[in-house]
Amino acid sequence: MCRVTAGDVARAAGVSESAVSRTFTPGASASARTRERVLKAAEQLGYRPNFIARSLRARRTNLVGVLITDFENPWPQMALRHLVSALQARGFHALLFDVEDADSLAGIVPLVLQYQVDGLIVGAADVSAAIVETCSATGTPIVAFGRHGRRRLGISSVASDDAAAGAGVADLLFERGYRRFAYVAGEGGSLTWNSRGRGFVRRAAALGLDPVQRHLSGETSYEAGGRAAARLLGRLPRPDAVFCQNDVLALGFLDGARDDFGLNVPADLAVVGFDDIPAAGHRPYRLTTVRQPVDAMMDATAELLARRLEEAAGQGEERLLPTRLVERATVRPG
Repeated sequence: MCRVTAGDVARAAGVSESAVSRTFTPGASASARTRERVLKAAEQLGYRPNFIARSLRARRTNLVGVLITDFENPWPQMALRHLVSALQARGFHALLFDVEDADSLAGIVPLVLQYQVDGLIVGAADVSAAIVETCSATGTPIVAFGRHGRRRLGISSVASDDAAAGAGVADLLFERGYRRFAYVAGEGGSLTWNSRGRGFVRRAAALGLDPVQRHLSGETSYEAGGRAAARLLGRLPRPDAVFCQNDVLALGFLDGARDDFGLNVPADLAVVGFDDIPAAGHRPYRLTTVRQPVDAMMDATAELLARRLEEAAGQGEERLLPTRLVERATVRPG
């Protein structure tokens, strides 16, 4: 069966091919009568416009490569849902790639560029100077979310204000009477550790507390949270307050503290997470956590990419958005 072309529709409707093109181009000018005739003919013939061919002729595909790691964590899933909506509202379509870690990101970027994407959005993985150079050679802008401090590389980024959030957690725990702090993270070299954890550790020091115990779990899974609990709580002196890099780690730590050590949370131990994933509010957890403004972050990410595409020579821009501390049942009430 032969594919129906725009020329076939034009002949059936008695109009030019350019009129068919204008009818199926958002924002293009076409009279109501012409539009009606074209749509009727297209329906009768079973015509579907070839947007890929059209976009290649216009040197714009409206495709955006979205590269995300850690899909076992619900937060990237939440972010992706909002991001896709924000991109579609601006006329873009997401081409999703699952990236295992920062090392594999460098290998997958050249593959993504083969799809003639207009831009790249990278979540939860550090963008290296080599990747920026690869994309610059093809004029492909990059926006990173969940990471900051990348402006020096000439790319835009959107993140929550992790340092301020970490400091706020330390203030809350100190105010509620806790004095022996610990921080649990997945990767010690990540920017998340260096901002979220650093804000927590620095505020604890400013409050005159002993050095914060730090535990690298190697990953950010529920199981890693349980292993962190076994290590930190299995030796004396135990911490009486633990801040985890994300909620998944915190939930694993919380179950380990209760089930393996019989600790009462929050009387014996406070546990605080980060992200406010749906499970954080469920029984039996009711986890105190830091909520990232995911909808605002994803909208800003799509906006910055659209701006970089309009301003080919534009400079990178960094946006830090405020978080919200959500108090539930894993910290003593005030």
